[in-house]
This record gives sequence, C-alpha cells and structure tokens, in this order.
Amino acid sequence: MSMQKIVEMDLVRDEYGNYYKVVGTHMEEDKLTAIEVSNLYFEKSFEAGTDSLDESYQSKPFGVYIQDQVNAYIEDIQQNERPIYGIRDLMVNRIKVYAVDITQPHPKRNL
Repeated sequence: MSMQKIVEMDLVRDEYGNYYKVVGTHMEEDKLTAIEVSNLYFEKSFEAGTDSLDESYQSKPFGVYIQDQVNAYIEDIQQNERPIYGIRDLMVNRIKVYAVDITQPHPKRNL
C-alpha cells in the first residue's frame, strides 16, 4: 500500500485501536511529507445534528448515536476498499503525523 496516496477523509489507526480522520495533507513537490489527523469520534460529533436523530436514538445518550456514526464510517471506508493506515507505518515511511488541537474551536463549530 502506498503511503503517498493518502487523501483527506482517509483513516489512520493507532496501536490502541483509536481511529483518526485525515483532515490535512502536506506535500513537498510531489511527495507527501506530513498529515494532520483528528480523532474520528471528535470529527463525527461535529457532523451530527440533534434534529437529524432517528427516533431510536431519542432516549439514548448522544454518544450511542456518534459511536454508530463512527462505526458506519469505518465500515464505509472498508467497503470502498480504502486502506486504513497505521501510525507506525506512516512514521517508518517518514511521514509526520500531527494531531488537531481539540481545545481549539472546530471549523464546523458555527455552521
């Protein structure tokens, strides 16, 4: 699997089983040198609106809905045959991995 074909929306998995969505790529000439990732759970929490909740989620904690969205996204990536990259593999291939600062306002915060 080529690390040079990573695009925004791809997934990265760490050694603990956490998933991260690629939200930015950094290139030097035609070579991928770094990616920016954000926890998939965090990203999905900014995509979901409470008005779009199905009745089956109304009596459950919001986290149940988000977790189902996360699992559906992972399944979608797998069905579309996109690779899920490992952080260690990226570092071995000299691609730096930067994490989004979750204490800063999310770009979708005021949408």
